[in-house]
Amino acid sequence: MRASLGGKHVSGAERLVGEPLLQETVLELLRRPTSFDQMVLTVEKVEEVSLIETSLPISSRTFESVADARGFALKLLTDSGVPPRTAERGLRLLAEGAGPGGSVMRGAVLMDVETAGRLEEDPQRGVRTVRVDWKNRRAIERTLRERGMTSRTVDALALATKNILCGVVAELCWSDDPDYTTGYVASGKVGYVRIDPLKERGDPKGGRIYFIRKQDLPTLVECLEKRAFLIESLPD
Repeated sequence: MRASLGGKHVSGAERLVGEPLLQETVLELLRRPTSFDQMVLTVEKVEEVSLIETSLPISSRTFESVADARGFALKLLTDSGVPPRTAERGLRLLAEGAGPGGSVMRGAVLMDVETAGRLEEDPQRGVRTVRVDWKNRRAIERTLRERGMTSRTVDALALATKNILCGVVAELCWSDDPDYTTGYVASGKVGYVRIDPLKERGDPKGGRIYFIRKQDLPTLVECLEKRAFLIESLPD
């Protein structure tokens, strides 16, 4: 589901469910946007779904300032194998707007981990991670709410888990929602680390950077956009 208002994207979501839950899920997605003038909802049959046993481990850190939070994000990225120059460029891109003219991209930047060059074909669309969900979504939502998190984390953790499985070296993300300042770094080495505040309240910039190896590009994009996964559980 994608909804827009005045030509601007305001809400989006995807679910991967069995046929018995189809009608209930469609109604849930229809109710999700609070204000829109156009909505497109697509239902597609998926023939093959792979299982991921557990998601990335999740942790949270809070800092006094955006500068301190971004410094910590930079450290996590370098700990994950991203050279400092590449990690710094990723942080600057999200802060300035990674799309044309400083706009917010619809999808993610693909950044060569070695050269910091951009690899996505369309600098406005980027690359989108799709076809991933939780096998028992309601139980996961309940567990994360008990830990003080929201549905944002449910979706973002699923996406990040698939990204790393598909071959992304590390991911940097914060929302373009002006009122939401928490972002994250994710990798196979550090897990999924929520960081607040990665931007100032009121800042409309945000997005995702996928740091990847250039030689992995064709198979990685195919995995992100075509292969379907259900995640069974959170780590202990």
